[in-house]
Amino acid sequence: MNFSVKRVVLSFLLGLTFAAITTELSYALLKKENREPMLVELTIPAGTAEMIRAGEAPPEIPKDMRFVVGDTLKVVNRDIENHQLGLLWIPAESSASLKLESVENMVVECSFQTGSYMGITVQEPVTWRTRVSGIFFAGFPLGMMFAVYSGLIGVKKKKEEQ
Repeated sequence: MNFSVKRVVLSFLLGLTFAAITTELSYALLKKENREPMLVELTIPAGTAEMIRAGEAPPEIPKDMRFVVGDTLKVVNRDIENHQLGLLWIPAESSASLKLESVENMVVECSFQTGSYMGITVQEPVTWRTRVSGIFFAGFPLGMMFAVYSGLIGVKKKKEEQ
């Protein structure tokens, strides 16, 4: 095999390897949001309405939540007062569920937050196909860049030898 062809093949393999390492590292760091759809339960603790009226935030309730398409949000109300989260009406001592079926970024009205709003982000789940395509979309241009620069270095060395 010609030295130039070997250099190009090696450059592309190096680019794919570097892309695989960086994309998989990113995947590992974001694993909390990159998961299969599931039931996510949010509990409104007893005394929440009193805390909200006093201007205090219930410590167990996040201000923003992240989901993947296909998740079901189940809100369990342990408080003695009714609460609302967007379209969900959750009577006292009961629960309500919402199936999240599309990618969205939204801010919804929320009676169990001090600011009266909660941020909800719904994203596509990351599948093995997404991960592999990320490696190829990053790896091939990177490999091409390595091939071009390694060729330039070779040309520069030849000029210096002459």
